[in-house]
Amino acid sequence: MLGCGGFIVLALASLVYVCSRPQTASVQASEQAAIEQCLQRSRAPERTEIHRRAQADSCREMRKQYDYKFGPDAAT
Repeated sequence: MLGCGGFIVLALASLVYVCSRPQTASVQASEQAAIEQCLQRSRAPERTEIHRRAQADSCREMRKQYDYKFGPDAAT
């Protein structure tokens, strides 16, 4: 029981550490690149319309999370 409690505390502490670290320019650039790649896939003519719409929804959510993390005025 004590081991489980220790594991939970360790997991929560590591989560807090990861979430509280400042975002670097390289992280921002790689997230921007991932969004661009997502947008390219959402426009791919060889995909079905359903897949393109689902991909576009995912891209919008990625953009929303990006704006939340880095601000809506972050370089695009």
